[in-house]
Amino acid sequence: MIVTIDNLKNTFTKLGYTWYIDRPNLIGIRTDIIVPNIFNDLFCMIWTQESMPDGLNYTQKQTWLKNNLFFGKDGKDLTIDGKFGNNSNYALNTYNTSLGKERMFTWTITTDPGTYWLNHPMNKLGCAVLKHGQYKNCWSLGFHNNKSTHPALVQTGPVTVYRDNDKNGTPNECGVEDTGYFGVNIHRSNATGKTPTIDKWSAGCQVFQQKIDHDKMLSICNQYKTKVNNKFTYTLIREKEEEK
Repeated sequence: MIVTIDNLKNTFTKLGYTWYIDRPNLIGIRTDIIVPNIFNDLFCMIWTQESMPDGLNYTQKQTWLKNNLFFGKDGKDLTIDGKFGNNSNYALNTYNTSLGKERMFTWTITTDPGTYWLNHPMNKLGCAVLKHGQYKNCWSLGFHNNKSTHPALVQTGPVTVYRDNDKNGTPNECGVEDTGYFGVNIHRSNATGKTPTIDKWSAGCQVFQQKIDHDKMLSICNQYKTKVNNKFTYTLIREKEEEK
């Protein structure tokens, strides 16, 4: 799967979706390869880099650079110590060259439920499989299952799901459609490490394989929380729809 900003922009144009320049574009790409219970989809976040506030001291600059996903020359998070050495200066230089330009990060997620919930659906109509489409202003920063240790983007607007009720352990993008509020959140899996299989982590949610990746996504969303009135748009496309 070749993913570039231009390819995604072309896909959005083809599908009639809105491309945002004043907030992050949050995009899920559902792979064409169906492998049950495995994290094999992509989450793309694309946004235009805004300027650093004026008047920050060194410690505040380091914190701002870290929160905006600028890393040191060693590729690691900045140490917040108020001392501008090679890593902090490298991050600052990267920011200066990125200012006003679009940036993209991609991470591994699942856009499909795990086999447990496919075989044991909570809803009598079947397990939820989020239908591809653009869902405007349907997620807000909050907590998954209301747990303060699990910050997430929680569903706050109606979405459409397919109801998979054949209990064969494989997610289907067909069948009965259901629109409403189902707790289809965008959250992490295990709190540490790389989660090997989906299992109970998704009953329709969009789930990151690694917490550290999810934290980075939330860090950018938090920069825009006030500006967008804590309403975020998520667009789910299929790999076969992406422009090459």
